[in-house]
Amino acid sequence: MNTNPKATTVLCFGDSNTHGSRPDGSSRYTADERWTGKLQHKLGLNYYVIEEGLGGRTTNLEHPRTEKPGRNGLVYFRSCLESHEPLNVVIVMLGTNDFKNVYDRSAKEVAEVLDQFIDSVEEISTNASVILVSPSYITATEPVEYYDTESEKKSRELAPEIEALTKKRSVMFLDAGKIVQTGEDGLHWDVASGEKFAEAISVIVRSIK
Repeated sequence: MNTNPKATTVLCFGDSNTHGSRPDGSSRYTADERWTGKLQHKLGLNYYVIEEGLGGRTTNLEHPRTEKPGRNGLVYFRSCLESHEPLNVVIVMLGTNDFKNVYDRSAKEVAEVLDQFIDSVEEISTNASVILVSPSYITATEPVEYYDTESEKKSRELAPEIEALTKKRSVMFLDAGKIVQTGEDGLHWDVASGEKFAEAISVIVRSIK
């Protein structure tokens, strides 16, 4: 916890790549390896980076496995905002899990749900700036659990949809797919990619006055 009372608070809300899952499936990166930890290091003690990542988190869908409840991001998001108030910056990076083939969801539908996340910030964290991040591209070339080549196609269609939404709602945008590469599982980042992403998002965060 950053105890600087004047620190700019930055909430990072996402899925397993915000949680820090490794592409080889061997647990989780350490705090200083995760992109959120790298972001904290780059921004310094005048910022307080709050990590809210969860594996399997979707925009507003329940996980197909009954033993993984609570993956509906929108349901938790409002209470998450209230829990961490006051907030200055809210970063949302979701969408990858929505492209599991069991959901049959389009890129346009994902962006439509993300619009509701902006609504929640405007209602609860009224002074916070929003950054919507389009997730990295899925690179699985054959079915990997819930993902297939159609999932990969949809993940590449998402950035233009989110960018159009951010222009409409006058919030900030970053396309992670142009910055990072997924590892051996086609879903999760290596440490070098987390470093690149942290640098890119830190530039945007610092630009907010």
